[in-house]
Order: sequence, then C-alpha cells, then structure tokens
Amino acid sequence: GNFGADLLGKGFEKSSVTRGSHPPWLVPSAGKDLGLKVSNSLTGEKEVFRPLNGNKVIWYTCGPTVYDVSHMGHARAYLTFDILRRIMKDYLGFDVKYQINITDIDDKIILRSRQNKLFDDFSKEVAKMKPDELKKAADAAMDLALKKLEKKVPEEPAADASTKDRAEFETLKQEHQLKLGQHKEVSERVAKALASGNTEDVLAAGREAFMAKLDKERGHTVTDHSIFDGHARRYEDEYFEDMDALGVLRPDVVTRITSYMDGRVQKYIEKLEELGVAYASAGSVYFDIDAFQKMGYHYRKLVPAMCATAKEMEEGEGALAAEDAEKRNPNDFALWKKSKPGEPAWESKWGPGRPGWHIECSVMATDINGEYLDIHAGGEDLKFPHHDNEMAQSEAYLQRSQWVNYFWHAGHLHIEGLKMSKSLKNFITIRQALEVHTARQLRLMFLMQAWDKGMNYSDQAIDMAKAEERKMKHFLGSLDFWSRHPHGQKPPGELEKKIEASTAACKDAVHAAILDNFSTPKVIESLSKLVSECKVALDALPEASLEPIAAAAKLVEGTLGMLGIDGLRSSPAGDKAAWAAALDAFADLRQEVRELAQKKAEAKEVLAAVDKACPAVAAAKKSGLNELADAFEAFQNDLRALEKQNAAPGELLKRCDAVRNVDFVRLGVRLEDRGNDGYLWMFDDRKAMEAEQKEAEERAKEAARQKVRNKLDQKQKELKAAERAAVEPSALFKSAGYAGLYSDFDADGVPTKLASGEEVSAKKKKDLVKELGKQQKEYEKLQKQAGPSGIEAHLAKMRAEAAEMEKQLAS
Repeated sequence: GNFGADLLGKGFEKSSVTRGSHPPWLVPSAGKDLGLKVSNSLTGEKEVFRPLNGNKVIWYTCGPTVYDVSHMGHARAYLTFDILRRIMKDYLGFDVKYQINITDIDDKIILRSRQNKLFDDFSKEVAKMKPDELKKAADAAMDLALKKLEKKVPEEPAADASTKDRAEFETLKQEHQLKLGQHKEVSERVAKALASGNTEDVLAAGREAFMAKLDKERGHTVTDHSIFDGHARRYEDEYFEDMDALGVLRPDVVTRITSYMDGRVQKYIEKLEELGVAYASAGSVYFDIDAFQKMGYHYRKLVPAMCATAKEMEEGEGALAAEDAEKRNPNDFALWKKSKPGEPAWESKWGPGRPGWHIECSVMATDINGEYLDIHAGGEDLKFPHHDNEMAQSEAYLQRSQWVNYFWHAGHLHIEGLKMSKSLKNFITIRQALEVHTARQLRLMFLMQAWDKGMNYSDQAIDMAKAEERKMKHFLGSLDFWSRHPHGQKPPGELEKKIEASTAACKDAVHAAILDNFSTPKVIESLSKLVSECKVALDALPEASLEPIAAAAKLVEGTLGMLGIDGLRSSPAGDKAAWAAALDAFADLRQEVRELAQKKAEAKEVLAAVDKACPAVAAAKKSGLNELADAFEAFQNDLRALEKQNAAPGELLKRCDAVRNVDFVRLGVRLEDRGNDGYLWMFDDRKAMEAEQKEAEERAKEAARQKVRNKLDQKQKELKAAERAAVEPSALFKSAGYAGLYSDFDADGVPTKLASGEEVSAKKKKDLVKELGKQQKEYEKLQKQAGPSGIEAHLAKMRAEAAEMEKQLAS
C-alpha cells in the first residue's frame, strides 16, 4: 500500500491511477499542459502529457544494436520518433533533450563479428580445398542448419492455452514454414554452385550456414577486442548515414556502452547487489525479481501478463546465454554475464565478463538524465522483456517508484502480414528502400499510418504516399505559375471566402489531430482536403484572387515542413526569372503551333510564330541556360524542317507532344495542357517524372497484356468447346471421353452394352440418346461456322490464333 509514497504530491497528483491490468501509474502534474494526449504503454491508454519540469522534456530512445545493416524495421522506430520529436519541438514548443544509446556490446554483435572473421579465414582455406572436400564441408554446414531448424519446430500449445499463446503459436508456425522454405532455396543454390564448380558461388550461397558451423567449432578462438569493436563502429557509421539520408535529426546526446566499461557499469551493478536486488551466480550476476517485488515495487509495468512466453524470456537473455545459469527464479535476468572463450571481457569483482543487455540503457540513461525520464521510447518488440527489465533495474537503483512517466512504443512494420525481421530474412534495408523511393515518399508513408499501431510496408502504402506527394507538388507548382501570370481579374467573392473558411478549418483540424495522440494520418488528410478545395479556385483563374490560395499554401507547406517534408517546390539551377521567361516563351510557341495545326493553318503562319520566338532563344543563351536554349532551338529547327516537307498537321502535333514528354522532362519541367485554357508548367524532379512515365508505360503494357490474356482465355474456352463439338455424333461414345465404358453400339452409335458385357438399362439408354441428340446439334452448328473449308481447317485456325496470343504474352 506504500507504493508511490516517495513521489505522490511531489510533482505528481496526490493519488495514482490504475488502468486495466497495469500496475498503478503516478500522474505527472508539475509541468506544462498543452492539451496533448498520447498513448502511454504504462497504462495502455491515452494520457494527458505533462513533463515534470515546466517546458523541459527529457527523452530517451533505445538506439540500435549495431551488428548489421539497418533495415526498414529500424526506420519504423527512428523515423517515427523523429516525426514526434519535431512536433514536440517545433509545433508544441517543448524544450526537448533527446538521447539515444548505441548498443555496441551484445550477443548479436559478438556472434556476427566472430562469424565474419571465421568466414574470411575459411574463405582463404577453401582456395586450397579439393572439390570433394568443399562438397563435404558444404553438406555438413547445410545439414547442421537443417537440424537446428528442425529442433525449433514450434510446439502446439495445450488445449487450455491462452489466446495470446495460441496466436503466438500460429505466427511462429508461419515463420517456421517460411524459414524451412528459405533453407530449401539455399540448399538448391549451394547444390547448383557445387555442380558448376565455382568456389565463390558456393561460399556466397552457403554463407550463413558456413558461418554458423564455423562459429560452433572455432568461435572460442576469437579473442581480439578490435574485431568486435571494428564491426560495431562500421555499422554505427552506416546507421547514422542511413538516418541522415532519411532526414532524421541527429540526437542531442549519443552514448555508447563501451565508453561506460570504465567501471561505471560494474559500480551500478554493485549498488544493486548492496540494495539486495541482485546476486552473483557462477561468475554472472542476476536481478532478483522476488526481492524487488517484496520491497513494494511493481515488476512488468508494460506487459503485466501472469507469465512470459518462453520465447520472450529467451530473447531477453540473448543468443549466448549461459546454459548452466543458476538462477533463484527462472525469470531473473542477467545484469552481468561471465565471458566465455571467444567473447569480449572486462574486469569486475565477479571475474571477467560483460554487461547484460538491459543494464546498458539503465546505466546510460540515468548517467545523462539523473532521476527520471519524461519519455522513454522504442519499438513495440522491446516492451518485454527489455523495457520492463530496464525499469525494474533503474527504479531499484534510484529507489524511486516511477522512473519513466511516459512510455511510447512504435508499432511493428509488417511486410506481407509478417513482422519484418532479420531472422525471417524478409527485411528491406534502408539503402534498398532509398534506391526505389525518396526519403520524402517514405516519410509521407509513415505519416499516413498511425505511429503506435502495426504499419504496412506495401506497394499500396507507398503508392498512396506518392499520390499525396504529387498532389502537394502540383498545388504549389500551380501557385508559382499563376503568381507570375494574370490573376485576380474579378473582385473577390464567395469562392475566396470559401477558401479562407476552409483554411481556418484545416488549421483547427491539424491542431486537434496533433493533440490527439499525434494523429498524423488525420493531419495529412486535412491538408489534402484543403488542397482539393483550392483546386476549384485554381481552375477559376485568371478571374479568381490568389491571396486566399497563397494563405492555404503557406499552411500546407508550413505544416509539412514542420513534419520534415520539405523541398516540395522544385527550383532550377541558375536564375529563376530567366528560366521562367524562357520556358514561358517556349511553351507559348508550342501552344501557338498546336492551335495553328489544329485549324490547318498555312505554313507561313507557323514559320512566323517560329521566328517570333528567336529573341527569347537568344536571351536564354545570354543567361547561360544552354540546355534550355538548345532544346528550344531544336524545336524551332524541326518545325521549319516539317513545314519545308509540307508535313501533315498531325506531324506538327506529334513534335509538340515530344516537347511536353521529352524536352521539358529532361529540363526538369512538368508541362500540362489545359484544353482551351492554354497550359501550365512547373519545375519538378526529372528522375521522378521519368519514373512516373516508366510506371505509366508499364501500366499500359500490363493493361494490354491483360487484354490479350482475357482474349486467350476466351479463345481457349471456345477451342475446347469446338473440339468437343467436332466429334462425329456416331463416334461420340467411342471417343476418348468415354474410353473403356461400353463394348457394343447400335447403328446410330448409341451404346447397348457396358464394358462388362451387361446390357445398358432403358433409363440409361434414354439419357445416352438425349446426349447424342445434343452432340448432333453442336456438330451441325460447328459445320455451319466452319463453312466450306471444313471443321479441321476451322480448328487449325483457332489453334493458330491461340498460339499467336500465347506468343504475344511470352514476348
């Protein structure tokens, strides 16, 4: 009953709150309340956010374990928290201190760096091996990998198991099937490489399996610290490069656990031992959960289930957990791990060892931030055991009922329904993602899905983000265009009032969405709606007034910029005014030529228009816009040549289309025809436009292919029916479809005896006569269709048509 007595009424409300099965939560009351409500994993509900000290926010996020390349699952957490951090800082005006840690000592790092070293050494040995020796080594490695997989077949839970356990079993079963399939593919690749005799291919195909076997046999021989350290540094550098590429702001503070191995980690654990919540056992030190709870603390604040699944417990201890661990309670977790041969080690009073996974965050976060954290954030998969264990250690160390006031967890990233993870090999690295999409498109995709729920990484999700991006860019580009051209030719009226009202409503909707658990999907939706409403006004130009549209654009651009979406207005290199003048003249000439071609004007009118544009070409050259001037001049020369050849108007229009689809795109300009209202152009990214064109071509090709597929489908059905109908009625019951059923027939070909010699019954005979009559009708109909060339020629023609379609699809 004493829980929270140390803090209640001291920066917290006088009484705690209890929600669902979570233990009591102490409600911060001292800092600034801006009306923000955020999903807090400590209560499982949305809670009003208040820091403990005025406007200052202390925020710690679990950083990466730098053992391999960063994938989109990592981006899910760090890009998500970058968005939330920007909102907290730049929209809500909190003074945020943001820390992340780098886990650079960990079972995964030890394993991976050790395996890489052993694999490199093995690759040199392979060069001297005979083919049969290499085959033996490869078979043994693949065999070990399969045995390991077979050992891990998920066990079906008991009939009375909880829904959580059943659901976990289903997921594990699915994941295990995926891994078995992947193993089969790898085995086939290895076998193929062995058959080809290419050593490098064998090593590449079986790399993971070779590494696991080598580690089992020789892992203990790797003792050089620099191997582990060099590995971690390499991937830490790559991680920060990836974050920069995604536009994630650098943290205010970065800490590495290796820097704390100067005795600070050991001292922290010694204090836990002195406080009676830790005990040494066989060279390792464990956290004593029972002792901790007896002191009145709550364990497992985030996942308060009665018991952890074995898989969760195993993940908490890491891949290199001691098998002979002597724990007082199986749920006790390692604070200090005795180092085995082949693992890095630091001195301590318990002998050479290294820190447990959870202790790292506790040591670094308390060292930098002191007594408490306003916010602790991380991926959803870290809730238990990592975050629950981290809280237990820190609360015991600080002798404080509540160390973290708000726990924020980003939802999982799913690919085709399964959680993205290294072990499932279904991960897309951040670098791979950035080869196909821009950082802005990925950020928009994140903004369009809830930050704290599972998120789908799919073609559909990215296509929706791209569509929004195009819409925003188009809106801002159109506004730029009209601000240089006539507008506001009529006094403002209802339309302008409507845009002003929509902008005010959008601003309120954005504010409400942000305060409601950072609902960025609603923010994007509101901005998108405003842009759609502005389109009506843009279509009413040049009569409409631009001021209200410009005010709407300022809100759209400002809000997106605050969320890290910028660069939506493309700009050319060089003098923008000179570009605008030259592009206007270029587009004017094209527009005039199109109108002249459509009314089949005389050649001299076209040539006069071409000559009229010469000063604009000269001005572009003078401004140093050589690429633009060259394209402009080439267009003029082509028009002159076409007129000289007396080309049809269609040829002129074709050349005008090439200006829009090729010349302008190469210059980084999107040109759009507005029917009778002339044209509109805007600067855009050349690569993005070319990718769009390519996608459109692919879609058109796919649509054409689908058309052929549908026709082929129809043709095959018709052919099948025609082949059935082509059987002469008298031979119907002797044909392949009735093979071996009958032994005797009457003059019309109707069966009289079954194959067994038994007479065909009167009822059956009646059915057969009916069937024969039907065949007669179909046969006569086919004869009619076939005409004088006959049935066989008709079928041959149909087969040839089907074959031609198949050929089209194959090409």
